[in-house]
Amino acid sequence: MDARIALTGLVSLLLAGTAHANTAEVENRATGAVAPATLVAAAFERGPAKFKVPRFDAVKFDAGADVAQGFNLIRSGKQAQAVKVFDKVIAQAQQHLTGDTRPRLCRLGAGGADDASASIDPAVCDAHFGKGFALIDMGRGDLAEAELRQATVMAPTNAHFANEYAELFKSRRDWQRSYDNFAQAWAIVDKSTTGPDVSIAARALRGMGFDKAAMGQYDEAEKLYTQSLQYDPNSDIAKAELGNIARRKAIGS
Repeated sequence: MDARIALTGLVSLLLAGTAHANTAEVENRATGAVAPATLVAAAFERGPAKFKVPRFDAVKFDAGADVAQGFNLIRSGKQAQAVKVFDKVIAQAQQHLTGDTRPRLCRLGAGGADDASASIDPAVCDAHFGKGFALIDMGRGDLAEAELRQATVMAPTNAHFANEYAELFKSRRDWQRSYDNFAQAWAIVDKSTTGPDVSIAARALRGMGFDKAAMGQYDEAEKLYTQSLQYDPNSDIAKAELGNIARRKAIGS
């Protein structure tokens, strides 16, 4: 089985069965399952293969397989071991790009000779994301922040990463930073109500709605939750929060 396909299944199971501690809103991670194309690799334009991209040695190092192992360890409750596996992937990527000072982007294929960024195996972004996820489970959100931020920087079109980064700030009750990152996810997600990213879009809208309600901006929160139902009509979370907003507006709180 291709390592990326296996990884997609593992991450979906992980997100379905693991919740971040102290999160203000409990998201159903099963309904937040992510389409493989969105979770595993961001979509980038492929330029002509004029620049030779450093490649992982398929025999000595399989980034996708190692990342899959890392997520398996998280599911088994072995977060510290998972961090070590993810660190291995990250270190190998840095080694292969020694001397290349360009910004890194996780994408498949090679860019042009004048490409301003260096192409990195998308599994490296998954490694940063997985390390951040494991660190949060270990109660080290302070260290997780840098990893989740790096994943979003290196995969700027991955709305799922942006949503997870937003959740970190929501757990800290940093409503504005949480809102800004959910808004980033919403800005880049496929907005078709019948497309592959409906769950990610719904989650971004719910996140923005929750943050607006927490800041006392109930009218905007109500609009966002209502909009989210276009993507996830059966969301008990959205329906419950709309009820809460209606009660708060009725009593003027």
